[in-house]
Amino acid sequence: MPYARSAEPSEPSSAGSSGPPDDDGPITLRSMGSFFFGGRVARNASGDTRHGDHGYAQFFLPEQARTLPLILWHGLGQSGRTWESTPDGRDGFWQIFTRRGWPLYIIDQPRRGRAGRTTEDAPPTAILPDEGESTAWENHRLGRWCPPGPREYFPGVQFPQDECSVEQFLRQQTPSTGPEPYPDAGYRAFVGETVAQLVRQVGPSVLVTHSHSGQFGWVTATEEPGLVKAVVGLEPGEFTFPSDAVPDDIPTSSATLRAYMAPQLIAPADFARLASMPILLVYGDNIASEPHEEFGVELWRMVRERAKQFVAAVNARGGDASYLELPSLGIRGNTHFPMSDLNNREVAGVIEDFLASRGLDGHDEPHLGPSH
Repeated sequence: MPYARSAEPSEPSSAGSSGPPDDDGPITLRSMGSFFFGGRVARNASGDTRHGDHGYAQFFLPEQARTLPLILWHGLGQSGRTWESTPDGRDGFWQIFTRRGWPLYIIDQPRRGRAGRTTEDAPPTAILPDEGESTAWENHRLGRWCPPGPREYFPGVQFPQDECSVEQFLRQQTPSTGPEPYPDAGYRAFVGETVAQLVRQVGPSVLVTHSHSGQFGWVTATEEPGLVKAVVGLEPGEFTFPSDAVPDDIPTSSATLRAYMAPQLIAPADFARLASMPILLVYGDNIASEPHEEFGVELWRMVRERAKQFVAAVNARGGDASYLELPSLGIRGNTHFPMSDLNNREVAGVIEDFLASRGLDGHDEPHLGPSH
């Protein structure tokens, strides 16, 4: 199999497949639609109601559908827009995977995007999680940006660099409409359980998380280990660990990152559920190996170390977790948004190859859509 169970980067003999010959052909769907899932109902003193804190899912069912759908879950400050057309108008994972026969559920998590209604008393003006776009630029590993100076790109970065594409990318950020505390185990459980309700409607499926949603995805997977058949984490930033095997600290001079990257501890029995499904963690380029004073640089160094610890912890309990850096496959220049990068079809191929290696890419019983 191309992905060894190891905490070190795998070294398969070839990169992910580029997809079938009709990758640019028409998309033929049997059905598509959307619905809300989960949520709460608040009541005021007079008995009036407010429905909120639900998620939103848009689904696409190819004519020749595979058995397992992919649930695509955005990251911090993002919405389902993450998975749609790229900022420069190319096919995103939405089009790439549906052309290849994968049923998709593209979601907006509670208090974000089209699932923005909350039962909480939201502030009058919601704000983005980053103080400025230069912070997001550097944390997303496109390059350096020190205002009022110009934006800079890492050499060889696989992100569209024309001004129109950058404009589109910066405008796809969207705020939360209610509190999103971190770290907060209760909030993590609330979001993860809400998406677990979606999984119950969808049935057996593959969970694909990005960035900040990785921490919520571990909750969803432990809630429904029989239905979540695999987890693919695209650059997840936070990780859960069993309370009886706390990982070693990662030394850093940043008190903020020391708290932010603290292991999220759960009961050993809950963690053991993650050993029942294949897990793939995928990371791109420009991640530092040595401690650094800059927040964004140090963040990703620490994420890399925590990711390796997580993979080792899962495999120590008989699991099947893999850590992969795309350069080890000869796929180079990727940012924190590989679904938007110029080589996104290659990245999609890596995901497909992993699922195929675990026997999860079949067509035997085509997925028929959500139950209600």
